Amino acid sequence: MPLLRRTLAACALGLTAVTALSTTAQAQAGPSRIVAINPFLPLVGSFQAEFEKKLQDNLSVAVSASHIALRGDDSNRLTNADVKLRLYPAERALDGFGIAAGVGVGHQSAVQYLDCLAANEPCRDTRATRTGPAFSVEMQYQWLLGKNQHTAVSAGGGAKRFFISNTANGNFNEFMPTLRLTIGYAFR
Repeated sequence: MPLLRRTLAACALGLTAVTALSTTAQAQAGPSRIVAINPFLPLVGSFQAEFEKKLQDNLSVAVSASHIALRGDDSNRLTNADVKLRLYPAERALDGFGIAAGVGVGHQSAVQYLDCLAANEPCRDTRATRTGPAFSVEMQYQWLLGKNQHTAVSAGGGAKRFFISNTANGNFNEFMPTLRLTIGYAFR
């Protein structure tokens, strides 16, 4: 019986030590996920959101979506979803300078004004839509703030190329600069 008790005590002690070490390692490692939004876009009827997950010390993957009214009204809209692979050269994933490349899908909706003067008809407009793949590149800087690093703030910019046919109407954007300003919650 004493051997059984010692073995159980040693197992319990080992389990406690492993749990303590892993808890310490997790506390030092910081957050591994971020959910973020642009807090200003809803004021103009648009939104941008992103979920980012740390893969390695220098690499993360992000899924983002946005819906933007391009001219301040709802006549020209852009909706897209992307998957991005983000490299952090300083090997502090989710914190600091990052460079990303992404692929996704974009949906543009634009008002087409018909040439009514040449046809001697009443003027009218129609909505045209196009959907197609997109490729993006961006640079950003992200700060993890607070004692437990639960607040994430990021700012950056880049460019996006939409592979959407522009032959039917000049209102579709094939190339667009992007800006990024998000505030989010970082967690384990």
